[in-house]
Amino acid sequence: MRNFLKKSLEIDRRISMYYASDNNQFLQSGFSVISNMGSGLVFISILLFLGIFFYDYCSQIVLFILFAEIAGLFPIVILRYATRRSRPRVYRNRFWFSPWNKYSFPSHHACRSFMVATILGIKHPISIPFLFIVAFSIGFSRIYLSKHYLTDVIAGAFLGISVGAGAYVLMQYLKWA
Repeated sequence: MRNFLKKSLEIDRRISMYYASDNNQFLQSGFSVISNMGSGLVFISILLFLGIFFYDYCSQIVLFILFAEIAGLFPIVILRYATRRSRPRVYRNRFWFSPWNKYSFPSHHACRSFMVATILGIKHPISIPFLFIVAFSIGFSRIYLSKHYLTDVIAGAFLGISVGAGAYVLMQYLKWA
């Protein structure tokens, strides 16, 4: 079993490093912008904007997303400390309050983007293809920028979809929707 895991992680590393690139500055810049769409600051800014200027229409969606973000953060932190998987490149911790960010598995950006895509897709089914293309792009940008491995992004995506759907179902059950 240990040998299988070791080989699997090596395959994951090779696949991820194949897509990671430093050679094209234009793509590096473009994927940095895409990656930042899944960052916490952008996420919080958008939620605040929606909550302030479109309160009547967006209050339920903002509530679902905040609930799902908090619910998704717990398994991310637990999995990161349990696996302690290093990032593809050395991570410079910019904030004193997030030491768990030095670990890679699972991707919080992928979790957040797929969680938002799931919740908005449930509320607005016609937008599902666009939302999941954006979420996939954010996940791929994390691999391209050498922030995560492929399995980190896949795990984050599954976690985000699960948490988003679960939060929606729970809030429907509690009659908050």
